Amino acid sequence: MKKFSIIAGLCCTVAIAYFASMSFQVTAPPPVVNHFQDDDNLSIITMDKAALGKGAAVGKLAKSLNNPRLNNVGEDVEYLNDADPGNFIKTNAAKGHIAFGKSTKKYEGAFKPQLLDTKSAQNVAEKFLQDNDLMPKNKSELKLLHAGGLRAASADDGGKVIDKMQTFTYGRVINGVPVSGNGSRIVVNMGDKGEVLGVSKKWKEFETSKSQKVQKAELKSQPEAEAEFGKLVNFNFGKGASPKVKTIHKMYYDGGGNYIQPAYFFETTVTVTDEKGKTSEQPFLGVVSMLKNSPEAINPDPAEVAKIAKSVRTAQEGVDPNTQKKANERAGNENK
Repeated sequence: MKKFSIIAGLCCTVAIAYFASMSFQVTAPPPVVNHFQDDDNLSIITMDKAALGKGAAVGKLAKSLNNPRLNNVGEDVEYLNDADPGNFIKTNAAKGHIAFGKSTKKYEGAFKPQLLDTKSAQNVAEKFLQDNDLMPKNKSELKLLHAGGLRAASADDGGKVIDKMQTFTYGRVINGVPVSGNGSRIVVNMGDKGEVLGVSKKWKEFETSKSQKVQKAELKSQPEAEAEFGKLVNFNFGKGASPKVKTIHKMYYDGGGNYIQPAYFFETTVTVTDEKGKTSEQPFLGVVSMLKNSPEAINPDPAEVAKIAKSVRTAQEGVDPNTQKKANERAGNENK
């Protein structure tokens, strides 16, 4: 039997990393790309809390899984086929998330699917979104970010490579301004003869009337944003890390919460040193809100993270923090 190993997944997803170790050592100011054109066009966008046509979508996707008995009665659905975990539907109305997958068992081994050309496959993907109530309400917001796929290589047979799947990743654009983050994303996976194998949608709708215009006095300056980002890098990487800022983008951030807000996106490389003293440069993208009073935190509070870490360590050691505190107080009194 031939052995195959997965060698590349070209599905592009936007990952947001929160760093912490920065002394901005740049020989010249990094270029700033302001997608808002100017800072008079910024808004805080409040997302709808209602489910996004979840009921109709789940009913139609259930038929794709040959499970028409699956229904949605206003509650979130979490279905997984125990015999074939590739068969599933999962929804989270609070986060505007719905994910669905079909069996990919036949794609294992030497099976070579007949994949459509990229444009035809994209048309099929978008028709599937439309037909299954997964298309955003405002279609003009949908933008293709990446068309990629998945390949498998044979461990024998001369390392023969087989294109197994196609993947289309969509993002969001609001009034010409791109949105990045964990929300506002749709990924469609496709296989043999245009078969849609899975969809992941993280997307909340909003009403334009609920947008709140931002005044310039409410915005952080760029130096303030850089200083905040520096603290995050120091927190995550330590003071020894040496970052270089390549580009700063000003655009919208959607973390999958209740708001879309304007933010600074720092495209950087960070020099890190391993335990053997060897240095290497790693690319990182970090985000800082442009707002002095953000309606929703983008990055974790370092002090809160440290507090949680301390609680975890205490729990692992099997020590009640209240008991430990009293013990420390008694020890302190005895040493006086």
